[in-house]
Amino acid sequence: MKKIFAVIVAGLILTAATVIAAPPQFDTPYIGNSYRKTFHRRDCPSVPEMNYKNQVPFNTREEAFAAGYSPCGNCKP
Repeated sequence: MKKIFAVIVAGLILTAATVIAAPPQFDTPYIGNSYRKTFHRRDCPSVPEMNYKNQVPFNTREEAFAAGYSPCGNCKP
């Protein structure tokens, strides 16, 4: 019984980690984070850590600035 419970819990943890670290859902050069109001280059290490629900697509830097987003301090888009 304990083994079955441990396997179920491990599966739930893996599922939750996959949802949180889902790949970018947009094919645009820049991805904004609606929670932090920052935008990132698509290849920024911060993007996979971003909750996919907070991802906002931007085609240009100007578009991100116009929406009130600031550039990421890590990738400096």
